[in-house]
Amino acid sequence: MTGERAWLALNAAELPPRTVLELLDRLDSPDAIMSATPSALSSTVRLTPGELTRIVEARQRDYQPVLKALKDLGARLVTIRDTEYPGNLRNIHDPPPMLFVRGQIRQADEQAIAIVGTRRATPYGRMVSEALGRDLAARGLTIVSGLAVGVDAAAHRGALTAAGGRTIGVLACGIDVPYPRETMELREQAVARGAVISEVPPGTPARPARFIARNRLISGLSLGVVVTEAPERSGALITAEIAADQGRQVFAVPGSVNSELSRGTHDLLRDGARLAASADDVLDELDLTESAPQPVSAAEPEQASDSGLSGDERSILSALSLQQRHVDDIVHHCQLPVSRTSAGLLMLELKGLVRRLPGNMFMRVR
Repeated sequence: MTGERAWLALNAAELPPRTVLELLDRLDSPDAIMSATPSALSSTVRLTPGELTRIVEARQRDYQPVLKALKDLGARLVTIRDTEYPGNLRNIHDPPPMLFVRGQIRQADEQAIAIVGTRRATPYGRMVSEALGRDLAARGLTIVSGLAVGVDAAAHRGALTAAGGRTIGVLACGIDVPYPRETMELREQAVARGAVISEVPPGTPARPARFIARNRLISGLSLGVVVTEAPERSGALITAEIAADQGRQVFAVPGSVNSELSRGTHDLLRDGARLAASADDVLDELDLTESAPQPVSAAEPEQASDSGLSGDERSILSALSLQQRHVDDIVHHCQLPVSRTSAGLLMLELKGLVRRLPGNMFMRVR
């Protein structure tokens, strides 16, 4: 067993990454590992009986279907010994020995920022994530996330709206598995403007334990991790914890004190995460060279033009931000009758400056 098949067999044995790296260091190649006797392997690295059994079983598998799947997908296997393998990821404690890759990984992707958060993102969380993704990508940084619905999708989408913006999606399943289905179109866009990667072979389904393993790749590929919106129990907070262990800078975006989905980010800020209200906050903290025009703050709305607005409309617009606000609060803030406030909100909505949300909630549109 040689070449790609030996690497695939080593992957199929499902050994801890550190164990694989130690075997490669001692025996030089996956070919040598796959041809060594169980006793020779045990004398080289401490292996459990279960790990030895998996290695023996992996030798007997047929890897032609995996190779065919990679060819059909236009994908390839990138090993830790290849020059294309991401340098940031190579330097973490437990880098994956191999990656399944669609798209292109470039040297410029070493300047990458991860943006993560809840799948149940509010309109505020999605807007902030998209704005940060766009503004950081416009500065030449690659945006890394997990291609999940919610914050992840918004961050990838923001990067793709920037001129020349690049993004890398990291999956907890095989690169051919349509999960989640809601982001499949976005996945194809990421392949065209970056890469989609996984450490598990095509056909592998997503399982809970694989998401935690996936999260270490998201942070490992990046110089820092921005959490834009997350409740107190969130996978994004696990990513932040892993990032801190990897020596990456952790950032958090503030939200409403009344929002359950911002409690996690507020906890991060309390515990020492850096504030990320704009792309500048991230760039300054990481001391990265700024080469693109100044971005708009991600946590504050872009000032809309007052031209053509009535006095009531200007007053109402000034009372709104990317935070949701109930119509009663708007009436109280503007000191206008309910009828005039409702009429002003309707006109602003028709002009594309305000968005109406369920429950008589309103927010400003960038």
